[in-house]
Amino acid sequence: MRMTHRQRMLAAIRRERVDQIPWAPRMDLWTIANRARGRLPAQFIGLNLVEIAEVMGVGCHAVGGDQTLPGERDAVLRGLGCDNHPDYPYRVELRRLPVTFKSDGESSRTRIITPAGEVSTHLFRSEQMTKDGISLPFFKSHAIQSIDDFESVAQIFENLAVVATPDAYANFQTRVGESGLAVARGPIAASPMHLILHQLSPYDQFFYLYHDERQALRRLAARMEPFFEAILDALVGCEAEVVFWGGNYDQNITWPAFFKEEITPWLKKASDRLHAAGKIMLTHTDGENRALLPLYPACGFDVAESVCPTPMTQCTLAEIKRGMGPEVTIWGGIPSVILLDSATTAQAFEEYIDKLFDTPGIETGMILGVSDNVPPDANFARLEEIKKRVEAFDLG
Repeated sequence: MRMTHRQRMLAAIRRERVDQIPWAPRMDLWTIANRARGRLPAQFIGLNLVEIAEVMGVGCHAVGGDQTLPGERDAVLRGLGCDNHPDYPYRVELRRLPVTFKSDGESSRTRIITPAGEVSTHLFRSEQMTKDGISLPFFKSHAIQSIDDFESVAQIFENLAVVATPDAYANFQTRVGESGLAVARGPIAASPMHLILHQLSPYDQFFYLYHDERQALRRLAARMEPFFEAILDALVGCEAEVVFWGGNYDQNITWPAFFKEEITPWLKKASDRLHAAGKIMLTHTDGENRALLPLYPACGFDVAESVCPTPMTQCTLAEIKRGMGPEVTIWGGIPSVILLDSATTAQAFEEYIDKLFDTPGIETGMILGVSDNVPPDANFARLEEIKKRVEAFDLG
């Protein structure tokens, strides 16, 4: 009997036999960009991501929620790394502290008053960014500019409430159905310190602070921990089979010593709690991974999603599979540049796909996907060719 996409993806994660390698490319940025450009193919107009995947005959990449759904998002706390979305199993609310929010469609400004002072963030996303497939805004002003902001930011996180929204996630899960895995979205930052690095301060400023004011940073991170614990409680309590926790690791930004000290313990904590609840944990490993590979097995996650091999990073898919270890399922493996005529010739594309399907062990613990996203200018015929190769591949 032919498997559904959901059954096939779960079987790959559980190391069970599949009828074909799961193939679930991420289509949200492609959809957002081409909708904004007025170039969305007729067969996709008006469809959500599940429906687009069904038309394509591929698995739906449903990690977190459908970012293409119409309607305004609650962006008040986005500058603090809190992305409230109607598909998520929880939402974040600020209690007791005065907040103002202004948006003109491109710039979004949030201002929060605390007993220790004011915290402001400024995010920006232009129409051109949307046409380029950029779904998240850029930071123009971060919450933390110096150590003087630590107390105010700590007070904000102590007044954030995590409200479980199981019905919202259930609707998402129902919409995805057998078309894919409805992965419940946790925080993009795997730990409080990772959030400070990733979204609360500019990168360059963080590196100075981490060198000069590490103990003060750790005191701030400790006061943020109850917020992360509350998110984990909501994820453990939802009905998801697979849960997203953390992502955007790179050996240069989240360098090995930092990753081991500041990220690994939280990945392990989350995986232990999720496993105890009978759930699978997925994390988003989309960066340069060579120096981080030895650290991943200790983290306990089950799925490394958005895995990006050479030529966009140093490692081949085979090296990544070996480095992740036999218990981790790889989701990704196809770098976005090979879908672009401007970056990869037709011959080079064919050669890459030939090598891809010759990767040792590709038939086990593998969900094929595009790292990080199908780009807006992708040659759609190449996606079709990958689908044909998947269907023709002999699993032995």
